[in-house]
Amino acid sequence: MIIDSHCHLEFEENPPEKMIQIMDAGGVDKAVIFAAACDNLPDVPKALLWLGRTLLQSPLAGVARKIFEDATASKPGELKTGGKFYGIRHRPDNAGIAPVIKKYPDRFIGYAFLNPKKNPKVTDELMQCVEEYGMKGVKVHPWFHDYDPGSELMPLARKCHELDIPILMHMGAREDSGNVGAILDAMPDIKLILAHLGIPFFKRSWEQARKYPNLYLDISGPYLSASIVKKAVKVVGAEKLIYGTDGPYGLRAGKGQWSYEPSKAWVEDLPIGDDDKEKIFSKNLLRLLAS
Repeated sequence: MIIDSHCHLEFEENPPEKMIQIMDAGGVDKAVIFAAACDNLPDVPKALLWLGRTLLQSPLAGVARKIFEDATASKPGELKTGGKFYGIRHRPDNAGIAPVIKKYPDRFIGYAFLNPKKNPKVTDELMQCVEEYGMKGVKVHPWFHDYDPGSELMPLARKCHELDIPILMHMGAREDSGNVGAILDAMPDIKLILAHLGIPFFKRSWEQARKYPNLYLDISGPYLSASIVKKAVKVVGAEKLIYGTDGPYGLRAGKGQWSYEPSKAWVEDLPIGDDDKEKIFSKNLLRLLAS
């Protein structure tokens, strides 16, 4: 079984029926979907992506993190890329995802996309998403939503821990917006997935994944490459990695085409056994979703 663990459902570019067609063509059985985080973004130049991940693995990682953070700092509430600004959605549309999960329960697993910042009712939103919409996990984005997960996310994290459901987190680039350590110290067995191999704190995130029993790293998105996924397998092991694409961005194959083949090849070409590949493709995620 293959599960895409990380997919933003952007209805204009990747409506559910199109997603299913691409999944069928790519041999993907299910996808975790959640509301879009921002206005639909253009492709980032491959050379810039290469430079970013190279710097993040070097002694100049702090410079790269500053570049990440500056993309949202100049105009709060928007993301700057390619010289243009794109709106960040501070209350992602969870209700819009609910009918898709209901219509295609065998193909899609829903996550609630929640923002705890200045949101005292965030745990109520969670319970609605779980009980009414049937969602199985939570997506959070301390980078786009600009908060310290070690403080502002803590009540929501405790509720997820109580419900035994996973949190998928895209960390921010500052020490505060990338602060997962406080959550892990408070709840060492919390089910937590750090998006994009823990970008932009690769080294620290990989060390944490080795230490905490339910801390995983997904391998989604154009931020990454086959070589860094191969390196991550050596450092943390196949038992701590989860396949995903960051759709629609990690599925774009040029000229309006989509394909799962490049991201699947990151796993299929690894020098590991089939059982370890199956862990990455589905078994590790299914373990986290079991409660």
